[in-house]
Amino acid sequence: MRPLEHFLFAALPLTAYAVGRYRRLPRGHTVFIALLATQLPDLIDKPLAWTFGVLPSGRMFAHSLVISLPLLSLGCVLAARRGWGRSAVVFVLAYLSHIVGDFYQILWQGSSYYFFPNLFWPLLAANPDQRPSFAAHAPPSLSAVLVPLSVFLLVTGYILLDIVRWPVVVGE
Repeated sequence: MRPLEHFLFAALPLTAYAVGRYRRLPRGHTVFIALLATQLPDLIDKPLAWTFGVLPSGRMFAHSLVISLPLLSLGCVLAARRGWGRSAVVFVLAYLSHIVGDFYQILWQGSSYYFFPNLFWPLLAANPDQRPSFAAHAPPSLSAVLVPLSVFLLVTGYILLDIVRWPVVVGE
């Protein structure tokens, strides 16, 4: 999935929940947490694999359930102790939605899906990327960038306006 698709995959259910439960759109800080969490696995793995050559795949370290589940659990416990439990739940669900978005093909391909071992790295040896570079994944034209950029600017504007108008209340 592309960055915008990862964000929308988490933001649509989040928005539906907030509107159904609270009769309002999610607050700016909640949207920011979802935006950050949906991009974080790629922000960690892609540069380590495609720029620095530390990892053989851009879907390996931060995408691994063996690595991410214990770290997310620890983060939830620490956040709950500080009164940030709801924010932690948003972060965890958005982060896991990224992993589901990248590995959903396992549902019908099972363990024959090429990236299946990466989901359980380091317990299984990871499969390397077939096109390991940012250039190989670049958009084909400028028009392919305009819609994601427009959505990103709208979301960023909403986050900033909401945070400026309503101060963040921790734990809300």
